[in-house]
Amino acid sequence: MPIYEYACAKCNELFSAFQSVNASEKDTRCPKCGSNDVKKKVSAFSCCSIGGFGGGGSTSFGSSGGFGGFGGG
Repeated sequence: MPIYEYACAKCNELFSAFQSVNASEKDTRCPKCGSNDVKKKVSAFSCCSIGGFGGGGSTSFGSSGGFGGFGGG
């Protein structure tokens, strides 16, 4: 199950919820005030593969420390 980030419209609390992909905003309550007037936020995610694909076994890092092509820089 993924972790979703929400913002409460009533008390402005930002919180995360570990819930099913089928859960909706109306199924979610703010842990601070109990309101279900919450909005799902767009959040970044991270993933990487050490060794990569294709059998090369090398890992490339960009100048900013991110993996080649990911993380900016």
